[in-house]
Amino acid sequence: MSNTEPPKPRKRPKQSRSLMLVTAIEQACLKILDSEGPDKLTTQRIADVAGVNIASVYQYFPNKEAVLANVFEEEVARLADEAAAEFSRIQQLSEQSLEQTLEAIIALEMRQLAQLHRMNPEFYRQYQHSFDIQGRVNALTQSLSNPSWESWFEQLLQQHRSRLRDGDFAAMSFLARNALDGSLRAALSQRPELLIEDGFRKELLLLLLRFLLKEADEG
Repeated sequence: MSNTEPPKPRKRPKQSRSLMLVTAIEQACLKILDSEGPDKLTTQRIADVAGVNIASVYQYFPNKEAVLANVFEEEVARLADEAAAEFSRIQQLSEQSLEQTLEAIIALEMRQLAQLHRMNPEFYRQYQHSFDIQGRVNALTQSLSNPSWESWFEQLLQQHRSRLRDGDFAAMSFLARNALDGSLRAALSQRPELLIEDGFRKELLLLLLRFLLKEADEG
């Protein structure tokens, strides 16, 4: 994974006509990725599908990677909004069931990572540090006066403290949270196909529950 930043647009559209042009270019990029695949993505193909002259593409973007970066930025923003909207449902679940809450979190994060990876696997692996969906969601939820992911996860476990095994609570919370995040990151970098498999979701949930719960509660 590179630490370099993805290419930037040459300029941003300011008028409605130029905004419509850039939107058409981005939509063409998405259409090619979805129907033809990343290997077919070129600036000329983007121009053809958008129905514009290639000079119009270069007016705003230096290359296809810059178009991709814009498309990824918008998708990350959309997914972050989706996760923020989901937060109230997960918050309600947290008061009822630790298992269902963890399962909902795992399913949401798997779905988001899989979506970003599916768009263009090579590009996403190279620049995933710039499109950190978990970081964006965390920042967005905090901007809406919700606690950070770290604080919220600890609060979740505290709500179900009576069911947790004996041990250092702070350490258990830290390890469980990072086991979840680390497992998802490892799947993304090494076995991305796992992000769409129910078996992986169930095993990750089981891993967390067996680590956290008293033996009598594991069933």
